[in-house]
Amino acid sequence: MQATKIEVNDNLMEIVKHGSYDFPMAVYTDKFDLFEEGYIRWHWHKELQFSYSLHDKVVVFIEDEKIILSPGDGIFINSNILHQIKPYNNNNCMMFSIDFDATLIGGTEDSLIGKKYVTPILENSNLKFISLKASVQWQKEILDNLKKVFELSNEKSYGYELEMRNHLNIVWLNMLKEMKEEIKDLEPLKSYDDERVKASIQYIQQHYIGNIQLDNIAMAANISKSECCRSFKRILKITPFEYLMEYRVSKAAELLLRSNKTISNIALDVGFNGISYFGKVFKKYMNCSPSEYRNKKL
Repeated sequence: MQATKIEVNDNLMEIVKHGSYDFPMAVYTDKFDLFEEGYIRWHWHKELQFSYSLHDKVVVFIEDEKIILSPGDGIFINSNILHQIKPYNNNNCMMFSIDFDATLIGGTEDSLIGKKYVTPILENSNLKFISLKASVQWQKEILDNLKKVFELSNEKSYGYELEMRNHLNIVWLNMLKEMKEEIKDLEPLKSYDDERVKASIQYIQQHYIGNIQLDNIAMAANISKSECCRSFKRILKITPFEYLMEYRVSKAAELLLRSNKTISNIALDVGFNGISYFGKVFKKYMNCSPSEYRNKKL
């Protein structure tokens, strides 16, 4: 089984298109102990997403929310929403995700189905997610259909694409029927925090090797230092400095596995001035020393 690697650009938007132009849907099995970092980092994508926990609990972070999924539970994540997924207790957890373009359900941009049943969801950016619990009957029916899509994607029997789309249409219809009153009352909302954090993160990813100050990060988003910190706290639940450290560690982890450089040189390459401090920060985020990480993974 292969782990899904989330490749993102400087603005945290996922680079990989899910599915293909002629069938814009992809189903992924995510086994967290196969990920280099043990979790799915912050990212966002145009496609809509359903995720389903198969084994052990996972935690989904969506902007300023934290949702715990037990096995058999799932979640809908709207288009263009920042999210991160981590194990709840250990890396043995496993889930599957269904990512698909809205045109799979809504058809062309001008179609009646798209305008009436899909666009109202996409344009309400304050409708970030819908939690799906197996203990709630209408949500369990959605989860059963999602599991059927997952099974079909593995079996690939004749006509499986049609069946997958049919089950996804049932999922969408059932979700809309239950949420229609709430969706009707939602007003389109511009998330300024979301745009500020994306701009700040883009700056960090472009300049993480250098001596970054909070002033620089805040200026990249055209806000004050205090507002920058508040935006990060509201969206990511961490400070800009904590994000910088986490990002440097993630780049160091890549170099430890993909290069023969010494640990001291890697520390310098990702922006740390001293190897002892690098080792301390690395262990905080990866639960092992840089040398232990290299030996264990290789």
